[in-house]
Amino acid sequence: MTASGLLTSGCSASNLIGLAVARNTMAGFDLRKEGMQNAPRKMTVYCSDEAHSSIQKAVELLGFGNDALRRISVDKAMQIDLAALESAIKKDREGGFHPVCIVGGAGTTNTAAVDDLNALADISAKERCWFHVDGACGAWAAIAPEYRHLVAGMERADSLAFDLHKWMYLQYPIGCILIRDADHHRQAFSLTPTYLAHGEGNWGLTGVDVPWLADYGFELSRGFHALKAWMTIKEQGTAKYGRLIQQNIDQARYLEGLVETAPELQLALPVSLNIVNFRYIRPGLNDDRLDHLNKQIELELQEEGIAVPSTVTLWGRKYLHVAISNHRSRKEDFDLLIREVIRVGKAQA
Repeated sequence: MTASGLLTSGCSASNLIGLAVARNTMAGFDLRKEGMQNAPRKMTVYCSDEAHSSIQKAVELLGFGNDALRRISVDKAMQIDLAALESAIKKDREGGFHPVCIVGGAGTTNTAAVDDLNALADISAKERCWFHVDGACGAWAAIAPEYRHLVAGMERADSLAFDLHKWMYLQYPIGCILIRDADHHRQAFSLTPTYLAHGEGNWGLTGVDVPWLADYGFELSRGFHALKAWMTIKEQGTAKYGRLIQQNIDQARYLEGLVETAPELQLALPVSLNIVNFRYIRPGLNDDRLDHLNKQIELELQEEGIAVPSTVTLWGRKYLHVAISNHRSRKEDFDLLIREVIRVGKAQA
């Protein structure tokens, strides 16, 4: 079996391509010819509540319908609940549905949580489902020497989406989709009208009839996304990138320690990869007032030019959200951040 890959404009396009190949491969009939309206059973897709919105968009664009997307609850670590997943698949089979794809997360947007990818691969094999991994950011932990174990099982995916404009520090846009079986990939998209005929002696300068990228995605004309990746990796090497990614994870754990030792701050949950969520707390303030206060802290930090955190809602409450993906970040930056969060929090009477 030969794998294939395609550089895209980002994780939305990569997830769309991955799920399109999953749909066509697992449908059980000639979907390209007969269309979704002729599916003998309604197909279903499974992901966690924390999955990126691009999964829902892909499901809708591919004609599954949003009702076919089963959003599975997560545990305290924000990982997909495996028992709930298996229960949902069993219920759907008994109800006459056709489960076709399980989506695992390797670094979710809110918390950088990584699902138990080996367990998901096992369930996918047992349930005869396609296993897609959305590793938009977190997939790159695989090249960090001390942290590659955090995404163990990712290599068992049938398709893997990830970006290079996030944790590989390249300019936007550039993403990638990898498909384990190149034949499945090509069968989902290949279309060769007479004006695009190839493979008939069009060997080009290399003397090899290389694959046409249009056979592996929905775009015909497309930008040369690969150039910046090829030049940068050729110049810097993956080992250097691995060290930088490891540095960002170390910095997230350093920031986690600063939060845990500050009585004015509350950590949302243990750090997984490179995202830290925490909030300023003050005795006597209820959760609604704390939500407002932390939003004010976010705005004040941004307006003063100190730092650019965002806010995220977890368990119905607002937390400051710090995603560390800058190769120039230093520990002193996080010391400053914590001091300023506490200062601004105290000043907001």
